Amino acid sequence: MPVQEAYFHLQDVPYLQAGSWVPLRQITFSTIASDDPDILRLEEWIGIGSAAVMAERRKDVEALAWDDLGIQPHRSVVENDGYRSADVFRNWQGGDLGVNLVIVQLIDEVDHEIWHLHTDLVVALHLVREGDVWKRPEEDWIDVARLKRDSEGKPTVLEIRKEYLGDYLAARGMDLYCSSYRERTMITATKPSYAFEDTPSETRGRDSWDRTTNEAGYPFPAGSFFTRGAIWRTEWVQSGGQSVRVRGDKDNHAAAFALDTDGNRVLGPQLIGSSTWLFFNPSVADALLSRRGSKLHWYSAETGALGANEPVHFGLNNLGLITVFAKDIGLLPQWEQRLWSAYNVTPEGGVSSELFAAQMIVQPAATVAPEREMPSVLEAVEAAFKTKYGRSLLRENEAVPSLLRRLHRFQAVKTDGILELAKDLTRLFIERIDADAIASQLTLSKNEKRPGSLKLLERLLSTRLTAAEAGNLMSPLFGIYDLRLADAHLGSARIESGRTRTGIDETLPAPMQGRQLLHSFNETLKKVNAALV
Repeated sequence: MPVQEAYFHLQDVPYLQAGSWVPLRQITFSTIASDDPDILRLEEWIGIGSAAVMAERRKDVEALAWDDLGIQPHRSVVENDGYRSADVFRNWQGGDLGVNLVIVQLIDEVDHEIWHLHTDLVVALHLVREGDVWKRPEEDWIDVARLKRDSEGKPTVLEIRKEYLGDYLAARGMDLYCSSYRERTMITATKPSYAFEDTPSETRGRDSWDRTTNEAGYPFPAGSFFTRGAIWRTEWVQSGGQSVRVRGDKDNHAAAFALDTDGNRVLGPQLIGSSTWLFFNPSVADALLSRRGSKLHWYSAETGALGANEPVHFGLNNLGLITVFAKDIGLLPQWEQRLWSAYNVTPEGGVSSELFAAQMIVQPAATVAPEREMPSVLEAVEAAFKTKYGRSLLRENEAVPSLLRRLHRFQAVKTDGILELAKDLTRLFIERIDADAIASQLTLSKNEKRPGSLKLLERLLSTRLTAAEAGNLMSPLFGIYDLRLADAHLGSARIESGRTRTGIDETLPAPMQGRQLLHSFNETLKKVNAALV
């Protein structure tokens, strides 16, 4: 398909202010595929340079263009009047105008430029570099800036989210001045019928265009033609004036929360002076815990600390709702408040009794969450078996720490969450049982097919208990395995068997059912431990 003349007019080039990401520096070259046999080559080159400019020097910068603010590397030099830092943007007369947010280093011994994102921007926005991406841990590890490279590893684009750039610029009283040059070229076998002769060059505002078609010459085939369209542009990316992150300005987009049963809502900052509790659907836990750096700790059977970044003290009420002191939510950063707000519900079922006792009466409950005691229960069983038989009951597995983090009652809130919990419990214990270690302590007939790990453990326990006692003791573990098989094969009969054997009451709210399953697992292992001692 022929390339239309409009392509070389470059009227489609967007302004940087309009994008979500702003390239602080760009040098890209691309070859564009074409199925038109007349087109021998179609290419585009883009160069962008920028500098953060102080407000009082804005007029001095207005006259600068591509030759003044292009893509040259930077240098730190000592001149007659003193030291000149590489990060300072200055005019040819030596006057300081602003700051280079990307500092380009050129070393003869290195085959490509090295691009540095200005350290002050990194520190001010609390960024952490991972590879070629700068992330902000305080906001869910969001990508704030990123460096792109070509196939040879050479840097091509260093860009930043406009929202964060504007925050930094506003705090410093600056705006970003950008200069760019973009060129589109084409080699064709025949001369295209473009009317460039009418307006080969033009300037409108900050944009200047140049368009031409000539004989291509060497090294292209004789009789071929070279077409070029180019645009030079200078433009401002405005700060926007607000700096929530760096300067601590008030956020005008605060999340809202329901304080009473009428659904009346107040903004997050207003919660700081409130002496009441907020209620949340327990699904908020999964939303928070899916974030990098999230935390879940347990203080008692029904209270703990939960957060995507900054954990707050929470409690579960008898309806399975999460309750949190309103002030604690009001002190969270805005992005985390928005997460909580999405799951906020009107008050129902009262504040968690254990949370109220801890916060208002200063009498924390002496109860223990099954999630918290699970690691010690596992260690006790392993130690008892090893002491008794001289071998390890459980095989090592590097997935154990992640399984323990995932094993919490809020998993049950999700669709088929109970089955997911059972699958993780199976991986944590049942699938790690060393059947050979147990079989070595039993007398099995030569023609007997060796039972599975749970049956072997039951037979071992029957050497220390009656067969009926061993069977009753192991029933919850078989129930967990039933639920595990139901997760794999969608068996309703197995689900019913698993719920019955583990003592799960399906009339209770989902978090309570999850707690029952974890509690049943722990209590069973405690009984196994007692039988082995």
